[in-house]
Amino acid sequence: MKSRKCKICSIIFDKKYPLQFVCSPKCAAEYGKRSVEKKEKKDWSKEKAILKDKITSKAEWLNIAQKVFNTYIRTRDKGKPCISCGTTKQDIQYHAGHFYSIGSHSNLRFDEDNVHLQCGNYCNKNLHGNLILYAENLPLRIGVKRFKELQERRGQQINYTIEEVKELIKLYKQKTKNLLKQYGD
Repeated sequence: MKSRKCKICSIIFDKKYPLQFVCSPKCAAEYGKRSVEKKEKKDWSKEKAILKDKITSKAEWLNIAQKVFNTYIRTRDKGKPCISCGTTKQDIQYHAGHFYSIGSHSNLRFDEDNVHLQCGNYCNKNLHGNLILYAENLPLRIGVKRFKELQERRGQQINYTIEEVKELIKLYKQKTKNLLKQYGD
């Protein structure tokens, strides 16, 4: 048999059996103990994830989904000017700005036609979305037909289940990943 490095004490030893990982009975006992601890730790991590999933509220899931969705929008619109003022400055923070606010039109919070790259502190925060310019530029960005369809959708009600929100999280993580691959980032 070949020589092997002991998984516990790192001493080089000659293997006597095909699946021998340690040099001595003492190291074998320690190897077994560490294997059990590793399995218990892994099992606890799985159990903890399940428990965390069970106690996470719908509002918390929606916040997670919103962050993932906003990341997708910023990735999708990377390099485009602010939907409202048209700035393309590189040294400012950009947000995913909603045309119809989440507070008034929660059904449009994950509508890709309703959310576009917007300069963060100027248009989105200081000017509360700079909606007059947003309204002028949105039909130019998505087309008049889609803009009218967006206006028609604003009155609809959507009540997402937790499972639907989790699916949105998966969807927008995957869409972001695909865009990053496409952009070579």
